[in-house]
Amino acid sequence: MISPKKISILGAGQAAAYASNEIRKHDKEIKITIFSEENYLPYERPPLSKDSLTGRKKYEELSFFSNDFYNTENIQIKNNTVEEVDFEKKILITNDAQSHTYETLLIATGSKNKMLNLGESEDDINNSILYLRNIEDSKKIKQAINTHNKFAIVGGGFIGLEIASSIAQLGKVAHIIEMGSQLMGRVIPHQIASLISDYHQKNGNTVFLNSNILSIQKQNTGYQIDLNNNKIDVDCIIAGIGSIANVDLFENTALKLDNGILTDEFCRTSEKSVFAAGDVANFFHPFYNSQMRLESYQHAQNHGIAAAKNMLGYNLPYTKIPWMWSDQFDFNLQLVGLCNNYDLEVQRGDNIEEGIIYFFLKNKKIIGACGVGIAGKIGRDIRLAGKISENKVTMDIEDLQNKKIKLNKFLKI
Repeated sequence: MISPKKISILGAGQAAAYASNEIRKHDKEIKITIFSEENYLPYERPPLSKDSLTGRKKYEELSFFSNDFYNTENIQIKNNTVEEVDFEKKILITNDAQSHTYETLLIATGSKNKMLNLGESEDDINNSILYLRNIEDSKKIKQAINTHNKFAIVGGGFIGLEIASSIAQLGKVAHIIEMGSQLMGRVIPHQIASLISDYHQKNGNTVFLNSNILSIQKQNTGYQIDLNNNKIDVDCIIAGIGSIANVDLFENTALKLDNGILTDEFCRTSEKSVFAAGDVANFFHPFYNSQMRLESYQHAQNHGIAAAKNMLGYNLPYTKIPWMWSDQFDFNLQLVGLCNNYDLEVQRGDNIEEGIIYFFLKNKKIIGACGVGIAGKIGRDIRLAGKISENKVTMDIEDLQNKKIKLNKFLKI
């Protein structure tokens, strides 16, 4: 097993930070360079929509590792944007016109926001809409919450709902506008979505489902939004309508793209000595025998670690079961596995205070689970559901429904 002598990492998010750390654990000599568009050390992003907005966590506290860590471990961070990649010559060209060679490359450029487009005639409104992707975006939203009272949240996904939760906790009001028939329709079962919708409304927010924006009119210091089914007045508009893989840099290269950068289960791309990890990678998952692109904190971390090991020649397939979470108000939402293509749905628990979990089974085997409850009530069972799924355990349905029977029983069978 021969390790490269020089590894470059494009991007400075979760996957990049943990990949660099993992490389250094295994090899103290490899030259590691991270290229970052931001003037911050790699930092965690989940708090940007939650604790950073409510003031429970300072932006300076978000770094994965300290500056001393990168200095001590001899990991170089260049605050330059890579503008061109020559895969054949293994050269990166940055915005300061400098060329940088690599031996092995990890692409961890993450994802970028989908943008609302109200047409060129509404550029003033387009430019005033806030989005959340990085620290600077979060600071703008925090400032807006400090100075405004009524907000439109366009998009009822994880990010939009977390921001709406923060707004309500700070005594302001969020109007959540969702095109679909339920919140978080892309990944969350409708039963859980309904509970979360009720929780938001009990805490002062409003939820508009099956709603399309027909027009937005500027009014004094605010906006009037005409929906197909309602009309609302707000001071500020925040959009969270999903994201796409950040692959603009590679559009005119030979790198194979399809909803992200295509990779195998070893994080290898179509280009020699080039790997991809995190949100940007559409990777092959051997457990599900399919390609998938995931956008979650834990996946980015695990995938970055896996890519690091495989760049060093370990050839270990990435088989982690998908897991994600969202904190809103005082409740915690968690999802493990895939909650589709099931033939049986099993409910465990009946109230949000003690936790409710829906298990999704195929041929009496768990393929996914989604739960919601006051913080601390569902995490253990969701983690166990993931392990049970990995082990392809045949379930006793009555026992699965019964909260008095601990799930670890099924791992001992």
